[in-house]
Amino acid sequence: MAIRADHRTVNRRVLAVVAGVIILGGGLLWLFLAVLRPEPPTTPSAIDLSGWKLTLPEEGESGNAEEVEPAAVTDPWLTAGPDGSLTFWAPAAGATTKNSKSPRTELISLNDFSAGTDGEHTLSASLAVSQVPADSEEIIIGQIHGSGDIKSVPYVMLHYKDGNIEAEVKQKQKGDEKQTVPLLSGVPLNERFDFTITDTGDGSMTFSASYGGNTQQATSQVPEAFRGEPVRFQVGDYQQAESAQGDDDGGRVTFYTIEQS
Repeated sequence: MAIRADHRTVNRRVLAVVAGVIILGGGLLWLFLAVLRPEPPTTPSAIDLSGWKLTLPEEGESGNAEEVEPAAVTDPWLTAGPDGSLTFWAPAAGATTKNSKSPRTELISLNDFSAGTDGEHTLSASLAVSQVPADSEEIIIGQIHGSGDIKSVPYVMLHYKDGNIEAEVKQKQKGDEKQTVPLLSGVPLNERFDFTITDTGDGSMTFSASYGGNTQQATSQVPEAFRGEPVRFQVGDYQQAESAQGDDDGGRVTFYTIEQS
């Protein structure tokens, strides 16, 4: 009997507490429920694709590489991860743009600027390269590219090749004259690293790359041939295979952040 009495006492106390909460008003009830309610899971921030179009390694109506404008996740070439990252896949045997022999899955900025004369403009990214072409082991991961009347002219190219990261700056709009700017070495596949490319607007450019606590920076002048010309940022997976070694050959890169300003 004593045990049953104790249970009744506990039940009355529980009821009294619940009744007390209700009597004290809806505001306290909502507060009580809010404390008990678990926080909703945080949704990771995806990379902002506004301000970009996307070049794909598959043929469009023109017979050249297709473009998606505005840029959007497009399986299997550009896929989103649960952490908000974007993975770019470009097969060595894919379609190419009119003036290139190398397939790419690459974002192209919709915002042009004038090289060396138009205020500061920066492209920054955090990424990991997970696959490189079998023969060249090389991918262009970021660019300042010609636009407008010189849209077919490459200008600044940031390369990942066999663990090395270096920039190339073309000195003339035609020909192969270029300046090489080494940044990092020993960056393995599947390891995250960061880079920035900045046109400072005063006739110079700065480059930086960071991996494992090591940050390297370098400066280069804007060549006279490009000063004041319309240019734009490009970023992604512009793999540089010399020839396809099979359907699975190509480049694969995961970007965790991409920002242009």
